Amino acid sequence: MAVTNYNPQNTDRKNEFLCEVDKNDNLIGPVTREECHNETRKPWHRSTHAYLFDENGNLYLSQRSFSKDTAAGQWTVSAGGHVKFGTTPEATINKELEEELGVKVNLELIDKLIIDYGSEREVLYIFAGITGDKPRFNPNEVNQIKLFDFNTIINDFNSGKFDLSGGSRDTFKHIIKTGTLTKFREKILSPKVQ
Repeated sequence: MAVTNYNPQNTDRKNEFLCEVDKNDNLIGPVTREECHNETRKPWHRSTHAYLFDENGNLYLSQRSFSKDTAAGQWTVSAGGHVKFGTTPEATINKELEEELGVKVNLELIDKLIIDYGSEREVLYIFAGITGDKPRFNPNEVNQIKLFDFNTIINDFNSGKFDLSGGSRDTFKHIIKTGTLTKFREKILSPKVQ
């Protein structure tokens, strides 16, 4: 069975090795990207998402490149990516932010989800950060990046006026419901104590 919304003309490397883990995030070994996305075995694997804010608390979201293997052209988190075998979630998301948006940011791990999307299964590390720099997106990875008013995008998402790609939709819904992203935003906007 093919992956829902799979793009056969993608530029992603199908044979790159990702970190296969069990449902408790214990490392099993290497697994190919193609195997993770083919819906047959659906091995658990590590992935990362980052939510990037500007200094005013507005949220950057990215539209995926039309050459991606899944969810091509759909809106998604600020940046994200699969954890390659032999690396860490922290190293992965920092690399993805540089590759996709051209920024270096101090990130905070705000949540970790064990999630079965139906088409694939991930242990997802969710990070958030703030930047004073304007992201410069890589057109091989991102079609466009847009800055959204935080409260407006949450209202539009909750009312169905704005949607994200499948995996991003599930995680965004979770961090809105738990308040994890809102708490991070409030922390960065609160006056710093000296």
